[in-house]
Amino acid sequence: MSKLLLNYTDTYTDFNNKEISDFILYNCGVEYCDPGWTYGPKRRDYHFIHFVKEGCGTLEIGEHKFHVHKNQCFIVPKGYVSVYTADQQNPWEYSWVGFLGIQSDRYVEYLLNNGTFVFDISDATSYEKEIRKIINLPHNSLASALKVSGITYSIFGSLMDELNPVQIKTHNSVATLAKRYIDLNYSDAIKVRDVANFLGVNVNYLSDAFKKETGKSPKQYLNNLRIKKSQNLLATTENSIIVVANSVGFKDSLAFSKMFKAKTNYSPTAYRKNFTEKMTKGNTL
Repeated sequence: MSKLLLNYTDTYTDFNNKEISDFILYNCGVEYCDPGWTYGPKRRDYHFIHFVKEGCGTLEIGEHKFHVHKNQCFIVPKGYVSVYTADQQNPWEYSWVGFLGIQSDRYVEYLLNNGTFVFDISDATSYEKEIRKIINLPHNSLASALKVSGITYSIFGSLMDELNPVQIKTHNSVATLAKRYIDLNYSDAIKVRDVANFLGVNVNYLSDAFKKETGKSPKQYLNNLRIKKSQNLLATTENSIIVVANSVGFKDSLAFSKMFKAKTNYSPTAYRKNFTEKMTKGNTL
C-alpha cells in the first residue's frame, strides 16, 4: 500500500515507436510508501530512476543489495530484475521516471560508469517538482507530448550535471565498464572490437584485462549472455526464430541457430518444443 501515489504513463506514443525513438519518457510518478511496502521482483523493458525525497529503503538488483536514503537516487537498467522495499521505521517518499529509446541506453551507460546503481543527489525535491509538472499536464495531445519531452530532457540534464559521469568514468576497471556495455548492448550486433572502441582501448588489452578479472573472454561473456537471453525469449514468447536471433544481436538466424545448438545441444526450435512439453506435463500433474 501507499500513502500517496500519482503517476503518468505515456499513451500518446506506441511502445514500438518508443523503442526506436532517440529518448522518450515511458512513465513517471510520485509515491509515498507505507512501512515495509515492497515492489518486485520484476523485470522491465525500460530503464527507470527513483529519487528519494524522504525516508529510506533497500534496493536489491542482481546479487547486490543497497540501502538508499534521502537525497539519493537509484537507477535500474532495462532487463534487470529488481526488488525495492520501504523501511519499516522510516519509509521512503520518492518520485520516478521510466524511459527508453536508442539514446537512453547511452545515457544509462554514462550514469552507471562508477559500477554502482545508487548515487547521492543534492535535492530530490527538485526532481519531484519536475515530475509533478508532467503528471499535471493534459494527456494524449501532441502539445503535451512535446512538453513532456522537454521536461524529461531537463531532468536528465540536471542529473548529468550532478553526477558528472565524465569524472566518474575513471574510477572503474576496464572489465567492469566492458561488462556494463555488453549488458546494455548485447541486443545490437556488437563485437568485441566495438566494446574496445567504446572504451578507447586495444582489443587485446581488453581481452586480457577482462579474462583476468572474470575468468572469461569478452567474446565468451557476450555469447553466453546472448544464449541466456535467447533461451528466455524462446521459452516465454512465440516470436519467430528470426525475431529471437535479431533480439539478441544476430543478423543471421542460421549463425544464431548454429551457436545456440553448440551451446545447448538443442536447435532453437527443439529447445522451445522441449520447454513447452515440460511445462505442459508439469501443468497436468
